[in-house]
Amino acid sequence: MSSREGDAYRSGHRARLRKRFLEGGEKGLSDRELLELILTYAIPRRDTKPLAASLMKEFGSLAGVLRQPPGMLRRVPGIGPGAAALLSLVMRIVSRSMEPGAGTPVLQSPDCVREYLRHRMGTLRKERFHALFLDSGNRLLASEDLEFGTVDRASVHPRNLVEKVLSSNATGVILVHNHPGGRLEASREDVQLTRRLSALAENLGFTILDHLIVTDTGILSLREEGLLDFA
Repeated sequence: MSSREGDAYRSGHRARLRKRFLEGGEKGLSDRELLELILTYAIPRRDTKPLAASLMKEFGSLAGVLRQPPGMLRRVPGIGPGAAALLSLVMRIVSRSMEPGAGTPVLQSPDCVREYLRHRMGTLRKERFHALFLDSGNRLLASEDLEFGTVDRASVHPRNLVEKVLSSNATGVILVHNHPGGRLEASREDVQLTRRLSALAENLGFTILDHLIVTDTGILSLREEGLLDFA
């Protein structure tokens, strides 16, 4: 196949992918084909099918690819800064679009909040301790990172939590932390930490509503698991 014939084939193939997407949405394309189509906007003159296949093989799935930081994506041969930035940008735009704003009725849409937290924290490579601060109507007042690094009884300082509660005038708090290794279960330290903070909250006039553990595959609620003696 000559260079001109190759260009014509790639142009036609891209047009067919785009048409299938426009007519049938994402259901009209496989995960690899969706990735291939995204790459065409960053790589205009190369066949993106082999690159899409390499990315899927390296990171396991379309979601696995899109959750990678640009530096990780660039380790795949053929992925330059433009393609890495575009792929990484897709998930971050989705995450920001799902982020609840002040006044959002958090507990009236738990599935939305969980999906937001999974996208926001599930792929982080280091542990992060986060909290959602709610008013008496379960509306979101603030969403704050409190600690970074390994979450255990020694690393989470109650003062940081209390200061945020006071500054936001919250009456309820949902604790959140991620497990970078993907282990979707609560450790003994997770339970002990939450019980300690719950007792503190009760003495100070606010409530720990739940503690969520987040991975890239799902979210576990300590409350739903019956691991905590919440009121």
